[in-house]
Amino acid sequence: MDIEQIIGPGIGPECMRCLLDKAVGAYPDNAPWQEQAEYLRRVLRIVADGSDSLTAPEIAQQQAAVLKEMFGIERDLTKEKHRFNQLVLGLEDVIGRRIAESDDPLGFAIRCALVGNFIDFGPTGDVSETKLLQLIDEAPHMRLDVCALAELEGRIREAHTIAFLTDNCGEVVLDKLLIGQILHDNPQAQVTAIVRGAPTSNDATMEDALEVGLDTVCEVLGNGSDLAGTSPSRVNKRTRNALAHSDLVIAKGLANYETLSGRGANTRFLFLCKCALYQHVFDVPLHTGLIVAGV
Repeated sequence: MDIEQIIGPGIGPECMRCLLDKAVGAYPDNAPWQEQAEYLRRVLRIVADGSDSLTAPEIAQQQAAVLKEMFGIERDLTKEKHRFNQLVLGLEDVIGRRIAESDDPLGFAIRCALVGNFIDFGPTGDVSETKLLQLIDEAPHMRLDVCALAELEGRIREAHTIAFLTDNCGEVVLDKLLIGQILHDNPQAQVTAIVRGAPTSNDATMEDALEVGLDTVCEVLGNGSDLAGTSPSRVNKRTRNALAHSDLVIAKGLANYETLSGRGANTRFLFLCKCALYQHVFDVPLHTGLIVAGV
C-alpha cells in the first residue's frame, strides 16, 4: 500500500500540526522576542513551503537545523541510546531462547522486532522502559495480519539477498535476533543491515550496531545520511544499490515508511502504529504491529 494512495501527496494536516507542535516551543524561553519571532517565521515557512513535496522527516530535519543555527540547540541522545542498547542487550539471551523454543520462531522474531519499534523518542520525546518491557513480554501474543506475516515469511525463506533497514537504538538488538533467525531459516541468504550514516534522534548508527554486535551476524552498512528515514537521493551508492537490487528490503519504522513508500514492490515495512494519523489510516489501535507491502 502506497502512502500517497492513502492520504495523498505531501504531508497532511495531522503531520503539519505535529511538526509545528514540536518546533514551536523548542526555542529558549530567555531568547529575545525578535529572535523568537524570526525562529517561528522560519519554521512555519519550512512547513508551508515543504508540505507538498517533502516528507515529515525531511521537514523535521530542516526545522532542527534552524534551531541549531539560531540558538545552538541540538538534541544529544547518546546517553539514552546507550541505556536502551544495554537494556535490550540484557534481555537478548532470554528472548533468543523464547524465539528458538516457539512453534514459529521466524514469526516470533518478527513480532519481537516490531515491538522494538516502540523505542522512538520522536513522537513523545521519551520512552517508558516499563511499557517497553511489557510489550516485549506480550510479543508472542501480538496480533498481526496473518496473510501479511505468512507472505513475509515466504519471501524471507526464498530471498537470495536481503537489505534490512534498521531504525532505533535498542530496537536494533531485536533486529539482530530477527536477522539471526532469517539466516537460520535461509542459510544461503546474504543479509546486509543498513544503519544511519550519522546521528539523528535515537536512530541506530554504526556505533550502535557495533555496540550490540549486529556486525557478528551480518554485514553492516552506514547509509551516508543523517536523515531519519531513507531517501534514495540522499544515501550513498551502496545503499541505493541494495535498495534497488535486493530480492527483499525489510524497512523498520515510520520514517522509513514515509520516505520509501511507493518506491519498490520488493519492500516490506515493519513498524508499530504510534500516532493518531496511522491509527486512522490503517484502522488499528495504538501500538499495533503492521507489516505493509511496498509498491
